[in-house]
Amino acid sequence: MTVYLPGGRAITLDAPLGGGAEGKIFRLAETPDLCAKIYLDPARYTNERLVAMMAAAPSRWRGDHAEHMHLAWPREVLEDRDGQTRGFLMPLVEGSPLTHLFDPRKRLAAVDKPTWRVVVTVAARVARLLAMLHDAGVVMGDLSPTNLVLSRTGHVTLVDCDTVQFTDAKTGEVHRCTKLTPEYAAPELSSGQATELRPSQDDFGLAILVCQLLMEGEHPFEGIPADAAAPDGTAADNIRLQNNRILFPERFTALADGMPLNVLPPRVLELARACFGEGHRDPAARPTASDWAAALDQVGFQLMGCRHNENHTYHHSLGSCLWCARREAGHGDHFPAFGVPDVVIPFPVPARAGAERAAAWPRPPVAPTPQGQPQPMYPSPSAEPVPPAKKEAELPAWAATVAGIVAVVVVLVIISAIVGALL
Repeated sequence: MTVYLPGGRAITLDAPLGGGAEGKIFRLAETPDLCAKIYLDPARYTNERLVAMMAAAPSRWRGDHAEHMHLAWPREVLEDRDGQTRGFLMPLVEGSPLTHLFDPRKRLAAVDKPTWRVVVTVAARVARLLAMLHDAGVVMGDLSPTNLVLSRTGHVTLVDCDTVQFTDAKTGEVHRCTKLTPEYAAPELSSGQATELRPSQDDFGLAILVCQLLMEGEHPFEGIPADAAAPDGTAADNIRLQNNRILFPERFTALADGMPLNVLPPRVLELARACFGEGHRDPAARPTASDWAAALDQVGFQLMGCRHNENHTYHHSLGSCLWCARREAGHGDHFPAFGVPDVVIPFPVPARAGAERAAAWPRPPVAPTPQGQPQPMYPSPSAEPVPPAKKEAELPAWAATVAGIVAVVVVLVIISAIVGALL
């Protein structure tokens, strides 16, 4: 397939890279560092919108890494032979979708250091990327992990930039977001009506994404209803009804291998509760992207290492290693040590919950206590750390050798002294 730049230069499209509901992404035959997005329905997208985007200056927007490309921003409009807009050129970003951090197997191949510490760092970088966009007057709108590409070093790039909401610097016209992902959309957007977005809508989706990253892919608004008579709702339904495991875990069936809430550091849990609680009704009460970035950066300095596994890290509020506890409970090692072969991870992380999850994973629920609350699986944040068993001190080999030589010398000196006294 051939498309054209506005000046008439032909651009030959090569192998497809993927796509979605709006269009397909193609490599270019001539230029390896660029790719093309070709719309499936070009009539929905105006040339004016793309031209206004290219007039912006994202290269001057301050990111968290001077040498990293944070945005795959449109570079040139692409037209057909009749001069109609068909798509645009953008930088080609190599990497994995952010969703690979949800899956322990895929995470091993997605980043160089597949640890929970890196997951926390990536979550902070997503928050800073969103804060950068908000400072520039851009609302991401379609905040979804599939729109974020992850490098092997754990940096993130927004690749679906043409859907964002922004203001034309010349005309003052607001170009609204063209797409939303219901699983990450704020409750006031559940109607699906086109509206001018605010950063607070992004902030709600960010809170979901941070929790999902830190909870091994478990979406806070997905799960099997505790009431057997209740219908299985989608994440969008649960967002609208405020059904979430952060504030109302009793509304969902507790699975034996589900992630406990205390995997979330106290400050992260506080921000999530503010967003999904008062922030559900009042967008102004939601923590901002900058709030999330600051909190996650602080968490990064509060992580503990595990003496059994170099890849196990956990927040100091737990007192003991959560990942070791999960492994010993038979849930697999999601962060295996480097060089450990044939790591068994019993259950893949779900793409969706509800009936599909129940059918795919026939796992027993946690046995309730007489009060109806699930039994705790792991130490609570207030639990005292269990002291390691004491072992008798062992001298290293070199110390034992030196001690033997010293003993021999002492004996010889004593014998020499005795002989001297007798003579």
